[in-house]
Amino acid sequence: MNAKTIALLSLALSLVTPLVASAADPAPDVKGKWVGKTSTIVAGSGAHWPSSAGTFDKPGLYAKDLTVEITGQTDRRIWGKAILSGNGEKTEEPFVGHLHGKDGRSLLYADKDGYLTGQFDGDTLSFCYSHAGGPSQSSVVSCSEVKRSR
Repeated sequence: MNAKTIALLSLALSLVTPLVASAADPAPDVKGKWVGKTSTIVAGSGAHWPSSAGTFDKPGLYAKDLTVEITGQTDRRIWGKAILSGNGEKTEEPFVGHLHGKDGRSLLYADKDGYLTGQFDGDTLSFCYSHAGGPSQSSVVSCSEVKRSR
């Protein structure tokens, strides 16, 4: 091998090594129940918030109890259900998600009609959820902080 070939191989190895190392970083164990309250703004009605309503000119402002139950995890892939309750109503919706970022503490998940993006910090998950329901359902944005339940 000549010096130029060795330099090119060395450069290629230096570029690939960080990718391999970050892919091998273990994901945090996030299985379990995460409990808190929602802080939600609603335009329209229906979906997760059956009796909640509002318009884009006068949105509904609501809060409910929230449990995010992560029932399974393989590597950085997770699944479970979110449970909203309050005002005599209870809504459960399944989700699938993925931990991402260098340390695997960022979260993206999808349920049947919306998306959640957030960040794990120890025993706290901070996130925002959204869905745009179109003309026949509600549009919702909900930002919350839930704590791991022990």
